[in-house]
Amino acid sequence: MLGGKGTERTQPWPRSIVNFTEAGAGLPPVDQDSWSLVFDEVTRRLLVRHQWQASRHSGCDEFEVAEFLKQTGAAQSALIDSLFLVPVDA
Repeated sequence: MLGGKGTERTQPWPRSIVNFTEAGAGLPPVDQDSWSLVFDEVTRRLLVRHQWQASRHSGCDEFEVAEFLKQTGAAQSALIDSLFLVPVDA
């Protein structure tokens, strides 16, 4: 995990390239959970950003893509699908 909650950043935030999942189903209306593939122009790296907002806390974490893909879950599947899914009509 690169930057976590409470981490102050002196450079601009990385630019979002792909928002690949946003969860809200089953969560209270004020809760949000999103995952994005971002490009950090300063470090020239692709990162995965996880942002969440809940009624009692919020935060943002960034992961190296390889670190993120070592884990197993819906967010990892959604990233792979959004990058490599070939349309049926192709």
